[in-house]
Amino acid sequence: MKSIWIKPLTMSVIGLALLLPASFFLFSLAARIFFGYRGMYYSIAPSFLEASSEIISFQKSAWILYGPLLAILLNVLAIFQFRLVRHSDKIKLIIFYRRFFLNAAVVLQSILFLIMVLTYLIIEHYRY
Repeated sequence: MKSIWIKPLTMSVIGLALLLPASFFLFSLAARIFFGYRGMYYSIAPSFLEASSEIISFQKSAWILYGPLLAILLNVLAIFQFRLVRHSDKIKLIIFYRRFFLNAAVVLQSILFLIMVLTYLIIEHYRY
């Protein structure tokens, strides 16, 4: 079977681009917490907190939450390669691991951003 090969450098650049909204939001949150600067935070946070009640709503503030998730998915697919191989009467799934450190760094950064954003959402949910 033919396998789909995803270019690792392309996926890492796309992953970094998907992390920009979350990093901007977390930067504005840190500026509010540590320095008391509220201008940037209040331009982003109200739209993020006043999202519609749908579970999978996609709006301008959804990039903050779904960007790291998509970056994780794309870069994990670039690191791992999946192949279906026919062995006698059975079909086996073989997973190959390729060492791409930039993709692994983007996955780690995405996981950290996702944890911080989810922690923020949990704190804000219980606060109000």
